[in-house]
Amino acid sequence: MKKIDPAVKKETLFILWMTVIISLLMEAVFLIIGKWDTTVLFGNLLGAAAAVLNFFIMGISVQSALGKEEKDAKNVIKLSQSLRFIMLVAVGAIGYLVTCCNVIATVLPFLFPRIAIAFRPLFSRERGGE
Repeated sequence: MKKIDPAVKKETLFILWMTVIISLLMEAVFLIIGKWDTTVLFGNLLGAAAAVLNFFIMGISVQSALGKEEKDAKNVIKLSQSLRFIMLVAVGAIGYLVTCCNVIATVLPFLFPRIAIAFRPLFSRERGGE
């Protein structure tokens, strides 16, 4: 296996930290509205872990596709996208079927990487972005 590119590590760490921050905000909302219990915590942990893993696998897939021909690169990305989607559906189903997880708190963190990416320019060190 190839060495993980530093950019993949850096961006995955950013997604991880932003997911933790947004997860804490979600936990606070559940607490404020009086719906917090341990199922929210366990669902959040499961969903956030799946979301960060999904992002990391996407980064690894893109990294491996860079050195290939266009057709092969498209196939790598398509396969990765399909498998990652199946993983997220499975995690969502687990959150629904297992009584120790709140399904909303399990599925909502799947959106956190997108939110983090939207806020990424605010955390760039350079004015034009990185």
